[in-house]
Amino acid sequence: MAKENAVRILVIEDSANEAENFLKAARSVGFAVRPQSLRAEDKIAEVLQQHQPHIIFFSYKNKTVPSLSELKVALEKTDSSASVIVICDTPEQLSIIDALKNGACDRIIRRDLDHLTLVVKREFERSRALKDFKVVEKLYKEAEARNHALMDNSRDAIAYVHVGMHVYANKAYLELLGFAAFDDIEGLPIMDLVISDQQETFKKFLRGLDEHSDKAIEYETRLTNTQNNEFRAKMEFSPASIEGEPCTQIIIRQQTDSKELEEQIHKLSKLDPLTGLLNRQAFLEKFGKVIPQVTATKQLTLALLGIDNFKQIQEVIGLVGSDQVLSDIADLIKRNISEQDLAGRHEGGKYLILLPHGNEAKLKMLSDKLIKVIGEQISSVGSKSVTINASLGASIVDDAELDVNEGIARAEKAYNTAVEEGGNRLATYRPKEGEMTQKQMDAAWVKRLKAALDEKRFHLLYQPIVQLDGGTMERYEVFMEMRNEKGERVSTGDFLPAAERTKMSKVLDRWVISNALGQLTNRLKTRPNTVFFVKLTGGSLEDKELFRWIGEKTKAADLPKGRLIFEVKEEAVITHLKLAQAFATLLKTIHCGFAIDDFGKGPDPFKLLTLVPAQFLKFDKDFTQDLSRNEQNQETLKEITAKAQELKKYTIVQHVEDAASLSVLWVIGANFTQGNFFQGPSDTMDYDFSSGLT
Repeated sequence: MAKENAVRILVIEDSANEAENFLKAARSVGFAVRPQSLRAEDKIAEVLQQHQPHIIFFSYKNKTVPSLSELKVALEKTDSSASVIVICDTPEQLSIIDALKNGACDRIIRRDLDHLTLVVKREFERSRALKDFKVVEKLYKEAEARNHALMDNSRDAIAYVHVGMHVYANKAYLELLGFAAFDDIEGLPIMDLVISDQQETFKKFLRGLDEHSDKAIEYETRLTNTQNNEFRAKMEFSPASIEGEPCTQIIIRQQTDSKELEEQIHKLSKLDPLTGLLNRQAFLEKFGKVIPQVTATKQLTLALLGIDNFKQIQEVIGLVGSDQVLSDIADLIKRNISEQDLAGRHEGGKYLILLPHGNEAKLKMLSDKLIKVIGEQISSVGSKSVTINASLGASIVDDAELDVNEGIARAEKAYNTAVEEGGNRLATYRPKEGEMTQKQMDAAWVKRLKAALDEKRFHLLYQPIVQLDGGTMERYEVFMEMRNEKGERVSTGDFLPAAERTKMSKVLDRWVISNALGQLTNRLKTRPNTVFFVKLTGGSLEDKELFRWIGEKTKAADLPKGRLIFEVKEEAVITHLKLAQAFATLLKTIHCGFAIDDFGKGPDPFKLLTLVPAQFLKFDKDFTQDLSRNEQNQETLKEITAKAQELKKYTIVQHVEDAASLSVLWVIGANFTQGNFFQGPSDTMDYDFSSGLT
């Protein structure tokens, strides 16, 4: 907080010369002085309200009203926090005790100006501290109000207890235990929810809570609901406060058996969390399994359905609204395809549909139906509504040896053709003479990537990750850059998809890790507070030897704890859920961290955190689009940031491009931020972290 350096002083003294002596002593402290004298005709209450002094010099011998007792009353009526310094001629004129009883902070002898100087300094520092406290108190109350709103809507069962009695419970807590309303549980002892044969043990646990009041403690027991049904629960106890009173927060999590957990993991790894359709990886796996069944008489059709005006929809109704559109379109697809057809989420505003036939007439019928029902769909968010245009690109699969990625590429080419022709239509892929297949193009990229590695045309770039409230750590995200034979930069978006399809991404990831470790080790010798964030592709999670290899590298480098963080995109984490879960868990054993990149796209992203122990969450770039003006994105970011911090996760808001967006982040309460507003990716690590954020 900016410190105030001008001290406002109200002088109640008959002699102008004496008043100037007092003010001269005050100025010697080093503060700018803003003086105000009280005249005989002035009303003290009005002067206090208008001038709002930090300090009042009250000469005890003055004949000007008010008296010291009257001044005390006026201060109380105006709710002024000004410090009153009583100035006397002799100690006998007024004792310190009597001065304090009348509301003064001190009594000074008139000729002892050194004493006056010290008291002025002390009381102005007190005034500044009080001002800071009031600001923090206001922020605390606002944060507490937001936290209560979040708790009310949280899916976790949360309650507050004081002296063992319930003083608050959210909806999830009431539903879990079978209560219709909070009135039914208010004042009920928490002990009554524990089954009888475990109550004595639970009572001992509660008595010992005070010994651990500075941290959260977990406790497992069996609870019973209002229907007398027992269930096993893990309870987390932590210190809290409600309306300023200390209490204990309790979060109850039901325990599921390992089989149920396995089923949850399997389901999450196959489905797109937003639409409920198959995710891209699961769809491609199923597509790959049926391609070999193609014969001359049994063909397949792969269709790619895209929302033509998806970008405009995002601009009009924001991120949350566009997510609702994606969900609505997925529902329309489900209702209009047959049981034999297969549907999945591709990327952005695109979907994949696999038809078990190569009949173009049937394809045309389905296409016309989908374009019609989607065109009739009107999605509304608040007062804003959008209409939707859709096109389909299709590829007839008549080759039992067709590569999966080639099939997708053909459907994408057909979709692009449909959009170029005006949209709201179907286009079918027709191969052109001499056209390279996706497999051939990928093979060419592999050759170029290997040559770039051999010729040392890959380089590392670094972008600072800035802590919003300051700090001494210097965090950088590490990027990979490729140059062509002419020294020109090659876009990562050009070569990375081919690298992931051909598994070359594993080779590139290892190159990045190895070189980043070398740079980090050297930098730590002179900049010991450096932390690197290193991106990994989803394919590297499939590399069974990767963790062992990383462990050997970090051990050889003798890295301090927490200096290396690996980040994987949310989509890849979901697709490789069990592998990501194991990888993140193992990283903790070698003192490395795990971050989920592009976090928050799904309808319930925090469910993922119950399975994958990530310490950092890098929010998806869609959240920062037009952040300073998009209130919906602001509200969404605020909610997921608060939830993340409730789970003790560090949050990073990426792609910040302007000062207006930065000011929003202060309100939201994110931990870190990153973007070209601070510094773009650079081949040097020269960002001044000590400069702070202004």
